[in-house]
Amino acid sequence: MDAIILAGGKGNRMEYDLPKPLVIVRGKSILAHQLEYLAEFREIDRIILALGHRADEIVNFVKKEFSNFKLPIEFSVEKEPLGTGGGIKLALKNQVKSDFALVINCDDITDLNITNLAQNKENMICVAHPRLPFGLVEEKDGYAIFKEKPILQEWVSIGWYLFKRKELLEFLPDIGSLEYDVLPKIKLKLYKHLGFWKALNTKKDILEFEDLKV
Repeated sequence: MDAIILAGGKGNRMEYDLPKPLVIVRGKSILAHQLEYLAEFREIDRIILALGHRADEIVNFVKKEFSNFKLPIEFSVEKEPLGTGGGIKLALKNQVKSDFALVINCDDITDLNITNLAQNKENMICVAHPRLPFGLVEEKDGYAIFKEKPILQEWVSIGWYLFKRKELLEFLPDIGSLEYDVLPKIKLKLYKHLGFWKALNTKKDILEFEDLKV
C-alpha cells in the first residue's frame, strides 16, 4: 500500500529555523526517521509527502539525501493551506494508487508494527496509552502521593491511520481538518499500540526524545 506522510505544518512551537520535518533529533531529521522506518516494511510500496509550508526546502532535502532510496518518494504540494483534511485529499486523489493508505503525522514517532496493522481491512485509528507530561498528585488520608509523569490508562490517537481510499474520499473536505471535520463522521476501529510513541511538537519534546532509551 501507499503511505502518506503529513509534513506540511509550520511547527511554530519548535523554536527552530528549519521546517519542522527537517529538525534534527538523534543525528537525523524527523522526516528521515519516518522514511527509514516505513522502508523497513514490505507492505509499503510508495511514500507520498503531503507538503505545504516551506515545501521547496523539504523537496530539495529529499532529492539530495534520498536519491537512491529503496522506495519511490513523491510530493503532493499545496498551493494554498488546505489543512490536514485537504492535504490528504489532494494526495489521495492525485497520487495514491492502493485501495488502502497508511496516513501518518511526520512528527509522531513510533515503533508500531505496520505488518500487523496492514492485516486489517477496515478504517483504523492507532492509539496508545499517553504519558502525563507532568507529575500527578493523588490524595491519601488528606496527604499527597506523587507519581512522576505516569502512563495513563486512557487511549489517545498517535497520529497514524489506515484508511480505505475510496471511503475516505467521500468525507474529506477540499480545505479542512482530518481530526475535526472527518474522523467524527467515519467508522474507525482501534488499533491498540502498546509499544513506543513520542510526539515531537516542541523543542522540549525534541530534548526529551534525545534522552529516551529506546
